[in-house]
Amino acid sequence: MDRRNFMKNIGLAAGVVLTKDVLAISKTVLSNNSLNIKIGKQPNILVLFADQMHGFAMGCMEHPDVKTPNLDFLASEGTLFRNAYSEAPICTPFRCCMFTGRYGSQTNVLVNQKRIPAGERTFADAFNDGGYRTSYVGKWHLGGTGNIAVAEYLRGGFTDFIGYEAYNDFIDGVLFFDENGVAAPTEDHRTKETTDIAMERLAKLVDKKFAMVVSYQNPHYPEQPSLKYEKLYENLLPTRRPNCTTNPTFDPYTSISAGTHTTTDGRDDYKNDLDQYLRQYYAMITQLDANLGRLFAELKKLGLWDNTVIIFTADHGDMQGSHGLKNKTVHWEESTRVPMIVRSPGGIKGQVSDYLVSAGIDTFPSSLGFAGLPQEPTTEGNNLAPLVLGQRQLPPRPVFSEMGSWAMIRDGNYKLTVSKSNWSPTHLFDLEDDPYELSNLVNNSSFNTIKSDLLAKIIQWRDHVQL
Repeated sequence: MDRRNFMKNIGLAAGVVLTKDVLAISKTVLSNNSLNIKIGKQPNILVLFADQMHGFAMGCMEHPDVKTPNLDFLASEGTLFRNAYSEAPICTPFRCCMFTGRYGSQTNVLVNQKRIPAGERTFADAFNDGGYRTSYVGKWHLGGTGNIAVAEYLRGGFTDFIGYEAYNDFIDGVLFFDENGVAAPTEDHRTKETTDIAMERLAKLVDKKFAMVVSYQNPHYPEQPSLKYEKLYENLLPTRRPNCTTNPTFDPYTSISAGTHTTTDGRDDYKNDLDQYLRQYYAMITQLDANLGRLFAELKKLGLWDNTVIIFTADHGDMQGSHGLKNKTVHWEESTRVPMIVRSPGGIKGQVSDYLVSAGIDTFPSSLGFAGLPQEPTTEGNNLAPLVLGQRQLPPRPVFSEMGSWAMIRDGNYKLTVSKSNWSPTHLFDLEDDPYELSNLVNNSSFNTIKSDLLAKIIQWRDHVQL
């Protein structure tokens, strides 16, 4: 069954997307006959994504502690999607979803270190064919591991490429390998270096249509912010999520070294202290945010701001003690929910949408939509451009996430997780009434109809995506 028939048959119906201004100036409800905005010429596409940043960790998402003025500004300039999900909450699988527009079960990429399968049509392929210059900067993590160069055949078709395979050190061992595999050691924090290189590459693309991806390692552990950002949070008593459960036997984080660096500026000194981990995690996000601000300023300086679409998201979240867990790869909201902000020239400003988004597989078709390029028949995601531009509503649809042992569907306010061993339900939540997933309804007979409906849809999805 092809993608269009699958989405039709899964029972989606037209609906209304509620919006509100990020700055609380006004509230708007879009209608099917609302604004008919079109971009005058093909815009540039700039995709920015973080690593291990959960979807709640922004000021515009009403987080009580973290400071993100530049992301909040971006949201005020575009659309904040409050319900965006990772299709596979771990590094390599999400990246494969993003660059192919397909689920991990379709590409057989559900663990780290795998490459994009040969023959897959990619984001870069489509934009290369569309006359764009394609450029990649930063962490790749598709095909290997370590602080090493990425071989040309692993680069997913990007014409320009400067970055590293999977892990970069804090300061002493930061290496970015260019198209020829050559790297010169740098002397600053990896987040600043990523931004500096992105700015240098943008300056060379001023006279070209470009599709650029900038991949940051922040705020993935080890938490090593620069000292100025660490000091912003040094006196903070972090607000823990209501589902955060710790006890004397729970070891939230063991200090993980990124290498043999000698500097003590922002060392990963949280050890087994979750509060200190959170302080440094927020500092890493604020450092990322500050560098995004530098990037936005450079776009304006180069005269690119008014013709560049910006998409910001992340590959997966971070549990941080919620449900007694750390890290990612699980079905809980803190692992699967990711940030998603889309800003386009001519788009609605300050729009906040509760539309369900698949952050990885929606990025590819949405980017094509903004560029006015033909959609790729192999992609599974939605083109979000009409919603961002205020041209029309998009029909509601469920979103799916998976790892090797489980699969999850969210449809409306309900979320069902199943075990892949026998495709039987293990968790059911009403996220409107229970956003922290504290009351599992899977054995509550009052929800049998909802459970059966969601199970039927996830089985239909399984049959569509299975190899």
